[in-house]
Amino acid sequence: MGLFTNPLSYTGYPPGVTGTPTTQPSAVRAATAAEAAAGTLTDVYISPATADSSVALDFASPPVDGFGSSTRRPVFASTLSSLGATTLNTSGSAATTIGTGGTGTVAIGNATGNTAVTGSLTASTGLIASAGGITATGTSEINISGAAVTTIGTGGTGAVNIGNATGNTTVTGSLTASTTLTATSGNITATNGNFVSSAAGKGLSFNATTATGVAASPIVLNTRAGSAVFTSVSIAAGADLTLTITNSEVTASTTQVLYSMSGVTSGAALSIKSVTNSAGSSAVVVTNGTGATTTTADITLTFVVVN
Repeated sequence: MGLFTNPLSYTGYPPGVTGTPTTQPSAVRAATAAEAAAGTLTDVYISPATADSSVALDFASPPVDGFGSSTRRPVFASTLSSLGATTLNTSGSAATTIGTGGTGTVAIGNATGNTAVTGSLTASTGLIASAGGITATGTSEINISGAAVTTIGTGGTGAVNIGNATGNTTVTGSLTASTTLTATSGNITATNGNFVSSAAGKGLSFNATTATGVAASPIVLNTRAGSAVFTSVSIAAGADLTLTITNSEVTASTTQVLYSMSGVTSGAALSIKSVTNSAGSSAVVVTNGTGATTTTADITLTFVVVN
């Protein structure tokens, strides 16, 4: 008598049979969809119909030399799930290819942990972070040799932050802002160049303030630009009047302040005679022409502190 009570021209043991050769039943059945999905039985086979169904099948790791062959073979699966740590090609020198032949999305990573890449990460078309950000801890280079335009943040509506709190951010070539270039802290410095306004009616715009006071006393305006309105003015023909602005932006006698003046009684001939600057103060001497009419109108001095 052979090993099976119902021989099927098969020499060996049915799946799951061990021990001393004895007569064993040869009834081997197909796994149900639930059993195939559970993947715990060893004495059943999975039919092609069940394998092609929508049931997710979890297979144990295949033998090193493939299934019943001395030649290493790939394993093809429409869905391959790994619940624990999964290692791919940790010691081989050949390239590991994932998802290059398909047209669908290749998702790598998880919702709570981090996905670490050892070595370089190269994207032949685009590298997109749909949520969160792309963070480079060390030195990062973007398009260092390509001739194409490098675009950062043009499609979004949020802020694009470039630079850091302690180091400098260097731009090689021109820096163009289609709307506004703002320094929220620190300065915008042109080391070897000019601030150029190419459109008509455009130029330097200052956050100017205005203060008013009597001509006999200094007006306090601690700003880079502004207007000081002096009241109770009386300058006779050929006479001078000193108007003083207290301003912390004026740091020394060498500080350059640009002035313009308006406000005069008809018949008077006012002009700025001199400007004397010192730390925290700027004194402007206004003179009236000889034979001119005495002026009593308010005088407005508009200024810009240049350096």
